[in-house]
Amino acid sequence: IATMLREHDGRLNFATDAWSLPNHKAFIALSVHLEHNGIPIAMILDIVKVVESHSGMVLAEAFANVLREFRIDDK
Repeated sequence: IATMLREHDGRLNFATDAWSLPNHKAFIALSVHLEHNGIPIAMILDIVKVVESHSGMVLAEAFANVLREFRIDDK
């Protein structure tokens, strides 16, 4: 997946979702959406457990970390 995303010439669009469980554990899901050979594709890149609340700064840090993991932070 990482190689396909790095080599993709088109746009990569991202979405996030954050939620907390009743036991106060917080998670952030990150997905990528693109068109590959004329076919729309959506993939979950990661689901990250966060220690803090899902504030904007925590969302941004988790997002940046996943982009670096997939080595697509320069796209």
